[in-house]
Amino acid sequence: MSRIEEFLAQLNPPQKEAVLENSAPLLVLAGAGSGKTRVITTKIAYAIDELNIAPWQILAVTFTNKAATEMRNRVQTMLHDVDVNDMHIRTFHSFGAWLLRRYGQVIGLRDGFTIYDDDDALSLLASCFPEYKKVELSPVAKMISLAKDRGLRPGDTETAELSRDKNFVTMFTSYEQRIREVGNVDFADLISLSIEVLERSEEVRNQLHYRFKMILVDEYQDSNIAQFKLLKLLVGANNFVCVVGDDDQSIYRFRGAEVRNILSFPDIYQGTKIIKLEQNYRSTKNILAIAQSVIANNNGRHPKVLWTDNDKGSPCRLVHVPSEKEEALWCLKLLEKTEDYDNSAILFRTNAQSVTFETLLSRHQIPYKLVGALKFYDREEVKDALALLFLLINPNDLVNFKRMINKPGRGLGDVSVQKILDIAEQQRIDYLKACKIANEGHHLSGKAATSAAAFARMFEQSEQTLEQLGNSACLEYLIEASSLADYYRKQDEQNKTGKLENLGALISAVHDYPDGREGVLEFLESLMLDPTKIGHEDPSDKPGVTLITMHNTKGLEFDRVFITGLEEGLFPGRACESDDDIEEERRIFYVAITRARKELYLLTCRQRMIWGKTNYQMPSRFLSEVPEDLLVVEGSSHPSYGTGYRGFSSLEEKRWRSVSLGFDKNIQRSRNKNIIPPVITTSRPDVVVSSSTEAGTDYTIGDRVYHDDYGEGEVRAVRSLKERQIVDVVFSTGKKASFFSNAPVLEKLGADF
Repeated sequence: MSRIEEFLAQLNPPQKEAVLENSAPLLVLAGAGSGKTRVITTKIAYAIDELNIAPWQILAVTFTNKAATEMRNRVQTMLHDVDVNDMHIRTFHSFGAWLLRRYGQVIGLRDGFTIYDDDDALSLLASCFPEYKKVELSPVAKMISLAKDRGLRPGDTETAELSRDKNFVTMFTSYEQRIREVGNVDFADLISLSIEVLERSEEVRNQLHYRFKMILVDEYQDSNIAQFKLLKLLVGANNFVCVVGDDDQSIYRFRGAEVRNILSFPDIYQGTKIIKLEQNYRSTKNILAIAQSVIANNNGRHPKVLWTDNDKGSPCRLVHVPSEKEEALWCLKLLEKTEDYDNSAILFRTNAQSVTFETLLSRHQIPYKLVGALKFYDREEVKDALALLFLLINPNDLVNFKRMINKPGRGLGDVSVQKILDIAEQQRIDYLKACKIANEGHHLSGKAATSAAAFARMFEQSEQTLEQLGNSACLEYLIEASSLADYYRKQDEQNKTGKLENLGALISAVHDYPDGREGVLEFLESLMLDPTKIGHEDPSDKPGVTLITMHNTKGLEFDRVFITGLEEGLFPGRACESDDDIEEERRIFYVAITRARKELYLLTCRQRMIWGKTNYQMPSRFLSEVPEDLLVVEGSSHPSYGTGYRGFSSLEEKRWRSVSLGFDKNIQRSRNKNIIPPVITTSRPDVVVSSSTEAGTDYTIGDRVYHDDYGEGEVRAVRSLKERQIVDVVFSTGKKASFFSNAPVLEKLGADF
């Protein structure tokens, strides 16, 4: 038996079919825990060993550097005599950077560009519009990135429709002009400019069609519109294309991911063959049944049903607790019983929910790891040192020049810096040359002139150091000569921090790359595309309970999973209005459920402190989608325990069912003849007024009320209008509404509520 036959023998029939199908466009729908990585890596090994496709003719794209590394290592293990470094296993952005380095001149981009992160892009936008504060420009910067992710340019008709801000297109245009002048790119450019290159040059398209015989895309459900366009340009008449993903796990819509990419794949690529991987190797039958019952409520999905040969497992538990403190305490008590911290995870919808758990776990000395904390690259001292390297590579880098010209303070105030910037613009020279001219031409005086000249000389000396002594020596020189070392050494002494140690880690990291400008550029690019390369401690390597948002759990699995905060207004969130919003939230819930191998606990609070105020919560509508026989229920949604649905009193059941039906709010309003559509005003947003004139009820501030559409709320104001009483209510979902006091749609709750 050959080695490929051995690998194929380890696959189930659908997995094997997915490996052997290499003639038609292929869509592999890989359910959670169905072994898709094994399928992809075996398919690559099969292509090399059996189809005689050279490694350099294979392009495999995934969405994280960790996944790309794992895929490369697996292929290398399977084909130990093949050099997988010749194969392109990359993220979309890494591939975009590779393409632009080689073909960017088609659109006038020099190959020495560096990549701006989100903070740098915001700083560049701020330089275009100094009259605005950064906090005001942050939404604009995000919208520019979103436009690029959708494949839009400033002049496109659809661009103006993205934002209500009438200045958005102007700002987008100015930003694009400035970043092209600087000669750098932002993250979204790595895809959008690659598209521009391929659209503009038929020669480049043909070269890439010839080079890549096989194109594989993993996690295709997370692709955005720009990535969809890029893939379409990369696939020629004779290229084999295979995408692998699961529409049920598309949860990055807020980043621009478009689930329709995977739903429409068979329509775009004619003759597509669809293979479903539905056998789950991870979870118990009980856990899969819950996941399936929830996701079946989504309309935008390819039909599939996960199944497993695993045991039925222990029943899953739905736990009602009074507040977020009791929620954390309940999890803590169960964890203390098991003492199995490393295989346990507490999941939450937002990062803010972690605080209560962190506090309690620390108090009880239970080890934990918080996934998603500040990355090494995001630390101030690291970004400062890297800014010096960016300037060394590109002296036209406005963002990093402004960051470092007077940091640490060297007597160059805003007026002096602006004079240097003006010289650079007027004489069309880079900023370091402008520093020298500002000194030589007596444009600056005193300490400012001396400091500007010294700043420019520092980079001249660093060029020599780089050439003679290499990367590490060059970076160490820049850190010392710029006084960053002294600056952070003093901070460490005062605050007992380790900032200087982090700078040392950075110097060590650049040592691993080839000496010279090309090596520094390679280091900067790899760090921008994968900030975890240095100084990053993988949380999975640490002992303790994992605290993590549901979004960050993709690709992870645990024996024991606690899904917390299952309440309306939190999950799904308050901003969820459309069917697409709700379906996205349901997919997030599905992903969270399918992280569990053996035990699953669902927790919901009756009240929760949000922004310093206590809010009365209703259970998430998603809980009503789980059949009762799949759950063991602990506690009730309210102390007034009754005989209603899952321990609810009759009124509580009414609230539950009104919220959990997944209604469209606009439809509900139109059906209710007592309410006219909301009127948006500058003084009182989302005002809803009842037109009923039936006998009324007296209300006072603080009264608890209930509405069929909005749920439970509190009276915040009572006022008069033409001899009629108007009641202003704030609901637990955050909704604000006004009613005539005699409106039958508003129900006053008793004191026991």
